[in-house]
Amino acid sequence: MEIFKRYRFLFFIVVLTSIFGCGGKGYDQKKRAVDIIRYDRLIFGIEKSNIKREFEAIKTDFPAMTDIYFGKVLEMPGYKTNDSIFYKELKTFITDSSMVNLFDLCEKEFGEMDEIKLEFANIFAKAKKMYSGIEIPKVYSCISGFAIQRFLFNDNSGEALAFSLDMFLGDRFDYSRLERGQGTFSDYFVRTYNKDYLVKKVLELWLEDVIGSDDNERAIDKMINKGKKIFFIKQLMPDIQDTILLDYSKEQLEWLKNNEQELWSYMIKKNLFYTTSDYEIKRLISPGPNSQALGMPRKSPGMTGVYIGYRIVSSYMNRYREKTIEDLLKDKNAQKIMSKSGFKPKRRS
Repeated sequence: MEIFKRYRFLFFIVVLTSIFGCGGKGYDQKKRAVDIIRYDRLIFGIEKSNIKREFEAIKTDFPAMTDIYFGKVLEMPGYKTNDSIFYKELKTFITDSSMVNLFDLCEKEFGEMDEIKLEFANIFAKAKKMYSGIEIPKVYSCISGFAIQRFLFNDNSGEALAFSLDMFLGDRFDYSRLERGQGTFSDYFVRTYNKDYLVKKVLELWLEDVIGSDDNERAIDKMINKGKKIFFIKQLMPDIQDTILLDYSKEQLEWLKNNEQELWSYMIKKNLFYTTSDYEIKRLISPGPNSQALGMPRKSPGMTGVYIGYRIVSSYMNRYREKTIEDLLKDKNAQKIMSKSGFKPKRRS
């Protein structure tokens, strides 16, 4: 597992945004319409006896992905100077037994990814109909050695999304052995590192870019912004389970449903809707195992602000059925959406 020690330095799931250009050795030009470009197979399929020539062919076809992958995700020594050190590192990366075994695990878990490709195709087709100005990205798969889960970049001809198959292996890999006290591989996060969450996680990143962040300082603005994203995902994936949509376990979701009115009352009492405290806002909308830091009960899950934001947006859109997704996304008045939503939290059953 020595190779993991070298490339396991980003150990936090981040959104890597950059600007770069698209285009593999042996990649059939007629098949460029395929939803997912298997960059993982291109790299691990490099002929070991002719690494430099085959790598240069991949880089020629996929310059942006190659620059991001080797220059920023792996930060492989020698890549920027293109010297002999890089090709030695590349050979080590694609021949090391731990990385080869990891690639094999991904092949067993995902295979040709036909269902995932179809799901992305359906989602993008729906998105284009719902939002006329939306740009449909290209999608790449890769293996990052657990460095990053998904990232968004510009490939010169438009947006592109990439995701690491090794961050969605589920029970095929024991992620707990990678935890070093940073929480990235804690039970809370690891429960979502499986194939069921893959499309939703990638879609979530894309829509964060489509919708954009809210520059207002109040929590309600951030909550509604997040709620819009979740609502949009639900429209694009109508059959998605609520546990996957909202990143909650069944127990956490049940707690929220049973304590919705109390949660709402507590947020009003503590003025959490209108707080401008970075600390409180982060606890309301960022992933976390619970909301105890906000004074809520031990069983209260994290991201309660996202949950309430989604409930408000859903209520608003159900009340004004003539509104389109495009109308919703362009409306930046969070206070108006909250006031007109008519949202009434459920009473404890």
